[in-house]
Amino acid sequence: MQLLDLKNLANSCVKCGKCIPSCTIYQVNRDETTSPRGFLDLLGAYKDGKLPLDSNAKKIFESCFLCTTCVSVCPASLPTDLAIESVRVEIAKKYGISWYKRAYFFLLRHRKWADFVFNFLAFIAPCTFKSESYKGEKTKLRARSFVFGLRGRSIFPFVKKSFLQRHGGEKDRLDFQAQKRVAIFIGCISNYNYPNVGESLLKILNKLGISYFVPKSQECCGAPAFFTGDIQTVLFLVKKNIEYFESFWNEIDAMLIPEATCAAMLKIDWKHALELSGESEWVERLEKLLPKIHMASAWLQKQTDLSKHLQESKQQESLTYHDPCHARKVLGIYKEPRALLSKNFNLIEMQDSARCCGFGGVSMQSSNYALTLKAGIPKAKDIENSKAHIVSAECGACRMQITNTLDSIHSKVRFIHPLELLAENLKS
Repeated sequence: MQLLDLKNLANSCVKCGKCIPSCTIYQVNRDETTSPRGFLDLLGAYKDGKLPLDSNAKKIFESCFLCTTCVSVCPASLPTDLAIESVRVEIAKKYGISWYKRAYFFLLRHRKWADFVFNFLAFIAPCTFKSESYKGEKTKLRARSFVFGLRGRSIFPFVKKSFLQRHGGEKDRLDFQAQKRVAIFIGCISNYNYPNVGESLLKILNKLGISYFVPKSQECCGAPAFFTGDIQTVLFLVKKNIEYFESFWNEIDAMLIPEATCAAMLKIDWKHALELSGESEWVERLEKLLPKIHMASAWLQKQTDLSKHLQESKQQESLTYHDPCHARKVLGIYKEPRALLSKNFNLIEMQDSARCCGFGGVSMQSSNYALTLKAGIPKAKDIENSKAHIVSAECGACRMQITNTLDSIHSKVRFIHPLELLAENLKS
């Protein structure tokens, strides 16, 4: 089963050009070939047998950041991102996947190995990376020159014990007398690199009197593999997660996800991956789960009285908010975190809060790092020019990218996740 008719999709584009000015890769390349309508033309030619899927075409299709900006501004909402995702599956089948990506995806499929590797990285990090300080706090790590492919960039932190290793349990931890009961899908980045995001969410739920548990056998959402074209890894992870969720789904009111990319993957792209592979039975099982899956800030803002539990006074430090592509453009979530944060912070809007940060996924970061930097520097400058002290976004991938690009322009603006800010400002 084909996810969509690429030839028909290409013919549906009227070449109006509304997607061009805001396209992330076009802003970097200024090349019509790698614009959304250029991608569609090439995809149509490929499906028409006029363009071989050679190394040049592979390079072009792998240059898209999959930010979905083109979809959000297209008058016909043409799914250019889905078209590129589907052709990347064909590219992966024809050319294979690089060894280091396959190694990473192996870890995604085997939680115990991932725990061991990331715990080990936390152990050797002080010897492998050099840290930098800001106001006496070690806030950044930069790679030494001998680290593979990472020279001169800021590196995300490693922790000795992941969030799931600390808090993972089963549904018997739920208080069935509580008015609201939730499960937490933490996401790999918050699990291994920024566990304080999960800790902050637990603190907020405790304050609200909401019963929760962290499903210990949850797997990666599969986003890194999906955006790379490794559909078999995606299907493996999706099916394992769906089967596991079904075992406790009737006992909870919601599953909260503090990561935009993971939330969009579960809410939108799991279905795309299953449809692409003709897994209609699994699509039906997934659709029964979707109504209870929520991005954390949106659910907290709409379903709880969290704002009443926040301090009344404003912080002296100002805040600017970056809209992750998967939150605003895919899920339509951008008002909710602002509504919660504005009670304690003077919110300053940067020039273009919805401009893609340029992270682009595993393939872009490993194979096209120069492009991610060129796409990210303008975002970093927008943040710096806002004169805010803090930038926030509900996305660990954005956090990694923005931290690196802010460091590249020597900015002192700090990145803090919205849940961390909310937890810090709860009434005592």
